[in-house]
Amino acid sequence: MPVEDNCLFSRKDIQRRMRQGAVAVGTAVMMLGGVNVPMVNADPLPLPSLCGYSSPGDDSGVEVDAIKALKATYFASIDAKNWDGLRDLLDPNVVEDTTCSAGPILYGRDAFISFLKLTLGGATTHHQGSDPHIKVNSATTASGLWTLEDVLVFGGTLGVHGYGHYNDTYVKTDGKWVVKTSKLTRTRIDLINPANGAVIQSDASLLDVAAKVKAIVGG
Repeated sequence: MPVEDNCLFSRKDIQRRMRQGAVAVGTAVMMLGGVNVPMVNADPLPLPSLCGYSSPGDDSGVEVDAIKALKATYFASIDAKNWDGLRDLLDPNVVEDTTCSAGPILYGRDAFISFLKLTLGGATTHHQGSDPHIKVNSATTASGLWTLEDVLVFGGTLGVHGYGHYNDTYVKTDGKWVVKTSKLTRTRIDLINPANGAVIQSDASLLDVAAKVKAIVGG
C-alpha cells in the first residue's frame, strides 16, 4: 500500500494548511507592526516547497537584458519611494507573495504599493539584487531568480540587514516587460547599528524584528 494512503491528510491538504499557517503568521506580524492591509482569500503562488526557491535556467540576449533592467529599476523605485514609477513596472494584476518573509499575499499593484507605503514609506532603504537567472519561456513570458540583500533603517535608530531570494515571472505587454508574479523568501535577518553597520543581533526572528520596529515607529 502506498505510504500516502496511510496519511491522515493528503499532500494537498498539508500544503494548504502550511500556506494558511504562513498567512496567519504574516498577518500577526503586520498586526504587531501596526500595518493594516486588506487580505484577499485566494491561493498563493504555486510553490515547490513552502519557502523554497529555484532557478528557472539561464538565457541571454536583448530580452534578458531588458528584464534585468526592469528589476534594477524596480529596486531603485522602492528605495526612492517613486511609487508612480514602480506602478509602471507591475502588471495590473500582479501577485506579490511575501508569506516567506512573514508578510501577506498581495493581489494587484495598488494593494502592493499601498503595503509598501505603509511598511517602507518612512524608512531609509537600500535593495540590491544580484546573480540573476533569467529564462525566456516565450515571446511574451519569462521567469527569473534573484539573490536579494537589503538594508532597512527605521527611525534612524534601528537597522535591518536582510538576505533572501526573489522568484519572479514576467510578461511582455505592448512591447514592455513587467512583473507578473513575485515571491520573496527570506533566509536571514540581522539587526544592525545604522551608524556603522555593526551587528546588534544576528539571525533575528521576524517576530523580534517586527516588535522592535513597532517600538520605534509607534504603530
